[in-house]
Amino acid sequence: MSDWLSKIVDGAGQVIAQVDQGGQIQSAITGLKQRLAEADRKRKISLVKQQLRDLHTQEAQAISALSAQVLALHEAGTLAQPELVSLCRGVDEVRKQVRECEELLQQLQPPPPQPSDLRCSHCGGPVVAGAAFCQSCGTKVAAEPAAFCVHCGAPLRAGSRFCPACGQPVPAQPGS
Repeated sequence: MSDWLSKIVDGAGQVIAQVDQGGQIQSAITGLKQRLAEADRKRKISLVKQQLRDLHTQEAQAISALSAQVLALHEAGTLAQPELVSLCRGVDEVRKQVRECEELLQQLQPPPPQPSDLRCSHCGGPVVAGAAFCQSCGTKVAAEPAAFCVHCGAPLRAGSRFCPACGQPVPAQPGS
């Protein structure tokens, strides 16, 4: 506690000791002092824990920056330490696997909806491909026939090359 607070507490303690004949006030004050000390200890613990979290974050950022520098040296062909070169090759292999997974995902996902040349029969406004209603006037748009996977029956988006449920290739539709 601060100096001035200690002086106030000591002064109050002397006054209370004179008034408190049965010791009840002194007992209450002792209990309050203990609770204040415990609250102060918990506050300090909380501050130290926050400081530790901050330091761990700084450490992770420093390690990340170090890793980026080592990888840059490896990619430039100037990294000479065999242990680090080996670790960088491991990163290269993981990156290669990431690219392969991203390419596979591109193949499995249907392409994003393309702007449509469709026009609303009521107002002539543009109609988004697959929309059920015209966004300009609200008129119901003639629905395209629903496509389903011939292997598992899951619904397919227009232009899908693979089924999102079973992964099987979608047979080409006549005229597409």
